[in-house]
Amino acid sequence: MSEKQPAWPAGMDAGERVRHVAFTRTTPRNAGWIATEADVSRDTAVKYLSRMAEQGDLEVVETAEGTCYKPDPVTQFLDEVRDLAETHSQEELTAELRDIADEIDRWKHEFDVESLAELRQSVGDDDLSAEQRRERLDVVEEWEYDVEMREAIRLAIGLKDSLTELGAGTDSGFTPDSQPQEG
Repeated sequence: MSEKQPAWPAGMDAGERVRHVAFTRTTPRNAGWIATEADVSRDTAVKYLSRMAEQGDLEVVETAEGTCYKPDPVTQFLDEVRDLAETHSQEELTAELRDIADEIDRWKHEFDVESLAELRQSVGDDDLSAEQRRERLDVVEEWEYDVEMREAIRLAIGLKDSLTELGAGTDSGFTPDSQPQEG
């Protein structure tokens, strides 16, 4: 077992520990590594990891470490969209879109570029100091995050609109069975 093993909350079962470890990784990890971190046997980890992969929550990849698992990026993105739709009002989401647009406009003006791609290309300019290159790389990373969030927010607004049209709202009590039936 790992010497840095986290203190798991009382009552947290093996499946919950495996899920927590698997979902908080940014790089793929094999079942043995996840088992050690979750304080479960390797067989137990494989059982839960296989189930999560079948449900589409985890992506299975082959690496030099063997079969490894990482959070499925599509599932994570869709979960983010749902969370945004459920926890924010239309006005809050719209205000966040405005803030993102303002920030991108500020970067365009500050770096005299028209697009993220143009800013990315400018990192290689000979005229820049090492510090200026690092600053531009940091902004590239923030800009990429803003683009991803902008898309998630747009989808969340569309999801809220669709749920409202269905009369389902975005409360947690909505289930597909409660949708109006055709015919």
